[in-house]
Amino acid sequence: MTFLLGAGTIRIDVTVSRALACSVAVKANRPQGLTRMFVGRRPEEASPLAGQVFSLCGFAQSVAARLAVLNAADMAMKVDERIGSGAGLLAERIFETLRALIFHWPCPLPASLGATAGRHLREALAASQAIIAAAKAGQIDRAHLAVAAARLSAAASELGIPSQGDTPLPESACAAMLQDIGDDRVFNVRRPDPLTIDDDPEVIARLCAEPGYASLPHLQGRVAETGAYARLAADDVEASHLVQRLLARINDVRLCLKQLTALAATGKHDGASLACGGTTPGAGGYGAVECARGRLYHQAEIGGDGRLSSYRILAPTEWNFHPAGPFVETLLSSPVGTDEAAVRSVSRLAVLFDPCVAFEVNVREAAHA
Repeated sequence: MTFLLGAGTIRIDVTVSRALACSVAVKANRPQGLTRMFVGRRPEEASPLAGQVFSLCGFAQSVAARLAVLNAADMAMKVDERIGSGAGLLAERIFETLRALIFHWPCPLPASLGATAGRHLREALAASQAIIAAAKAGQIDRAHLAVAAARLSAAASELGIPSQGDTPLPESACAAMLQDIGDDRVFNVRRPDPLTIDDDPEVIARLCAEPGYASLPHLQGRVAETGAYARLAADDVEASHLVQRLLARINDVRLCLKQLTALAATGKHDGASLACGGTTPGAGGYGAVECARGRLYHQAEIGGDGRLSSYRILAPTEWNFHPAGPFVETLLSSPVGTDEAAVRSVSRLAVLFDPCVAFEVNVREAAHA
């Protein structure tokens, strides 16, 4: 089962012995050398280039790049730009979360919901793009933002996002997903070890010092998880693991909508919870952004000629689909079986971790001597 999410692929090979997943191999095949495109360019080129290179979460990529070069130059983002960035990041995170769920859910939605879900998703895209376009142009008007935020909220509501709590609205696409996984208890509940702002100093130090760190990130003694479940895991021990992950994503959208509405009303938001950064040695700086799939890092260094001399990017997918990371840990020893239902369960789990590239799931029986 394969989903086209962007450039590159992730191959997930699950080996089963006596119905239990005894081995999980995650092999990424992603474009290499993208960061070389930034080296030698003027610092102000980094943000627009990042937005053009990455098809998913392009605005988050551009904000992370902008923060990295500003911090490298020991400069701060101006107030109006921070407000615009916050609005754009929230709008993109809302749409990207909804898009991934609607487009890539392993089981087809009921016919009565399929066509309407597509229409509401297009409406969410249009509202999100309007907010991002205004943010890019530096023309965030709170009255216009309020209209676009209301439009985005209405589309999200039609897809099942509630105004309170995390239970999807009845007879919606999200409700159908919840029903689809209600009886799937293949995976044991696993509490997340979240990647947070407190981890940034170690992450950035290792990213700058260790070759290959961007492909296999780790912290001292741990491979952290990032994304909606890491941010918002609930304490509902009765719900299955898949249900908990879906509800975390629904709740993340709801909270982003609430923040976006408040930003339009007051002009204020918790900027540090969305994006932050700092300086690094050698005329360097970094930006960190909480996007739909988790915490994204850009790190830049400016050479003596005023151009970018080094550039690094660490994507959320590299944490969650690390060969010893949370996705693999969740799968190991789970009673997945070997039939088509096994592929479906693993695919559901992968969608709820939401990689930023295509993935393919293969399940096979171990060869016993």
